[in-house]
Amino acid sequence: METNVNIKPTDVFGDNFEFSVLMSVYRNDNPQLLVKAVESCFLNTVTPLVLILVIDGPITDQLEQKISDLESKYPLSIVRLPENVGLAEALNVGLKHVKTEWVARADSDDINMPFRFETQLRVLSDNDYNLDIIGSSIIEVDSNGSKVATRRPPYTHQEILNFSKQRNPFNHMTVMYRKSKVIACGGYPNIYLKEDYALWATMLVNNARAINIETPLVTATAGKDMYRRRGGIKYALAEVKLQKHLVNLGLKSMLSGVIDGFLRASVFLMPAKFRELIYLAFLRNSSHSPSEIS
Repeated sequence: METNVNIKPTDVFGDNFEFSVLMSVYRNDNPQLLVKAVESCFLNTVTPLVLILVIDGPITDQLEQKISDLESKYPLSIVRLPENVGLAEALNVGLKHVKTEWVARADSDDINMPFRFETQLRVLSDNDYNLDIIGSSIIEVDSNGSKVATRRPPYTHQEILNFSKQRNPFNHMTVMYRKSKVIACGGYPNIYLKEDYALWATMLVNNARAINIETPLVTATAGKDMYRRRGGIKYALAEVKLQKHLVNLGLKSMLSGVIDGFLRASVFLMPAKFRELIYLAFLRNSSHSPSEIS
């Protein structure tokens, strides 16, 4: 599929499917990956009205320069936060600046396939689905660009609903959603690195319709560095808070929440090497479809 950077959603799908991209960046993000991530949004066959970039607190001079360069090339709307508030609050602030009903999430270190937005909008514009959330599979790569795994989430609405009782049913960086549905559910809950899972659970309980596309639409940066970072007491406590949220929503029983919270919090307290083994051997392989590990 050829890349046509001048095609707008209104040209293909009508006024109801104009969309914005929502992205957050903070001081530890990689400037080169940020450039590639933003460019990949506008080198799509269908392009967004605007990319809302939330700068979460003070950032480096390198990031400032890259953002300035990108702002001169693409329709970016910059939202600056004086202090680092974390992803949940940064995205909630960003949502207040979104003027379109549809929002495409994108991460500052992931690359969108050139057909991502067109693929999702074609499904969203099909009235038979009547969707509020749509995501897709991802290809995970390490910092060198080598493939680590393919994460395939559940596909149908009922599969997503069932899966959400135990695991995150979406790859956050692939999701497009209705802004009005997110706002009606109170936005992203402030649960460290679990804010998206908590939001999907809330939306599903409130009758949001959802599917995932089997085709990977994003290449996501993962690898061993991620396993080393994602550990410690902060992550363990966030898992406990998430389980409490799921129990309060009625998605799972108190007993199930306590057991899952204990087991998963324990994983975050393990040495990084063990977390890596568990992540690859169990978590990715227990996705809706078998993951491809290379």
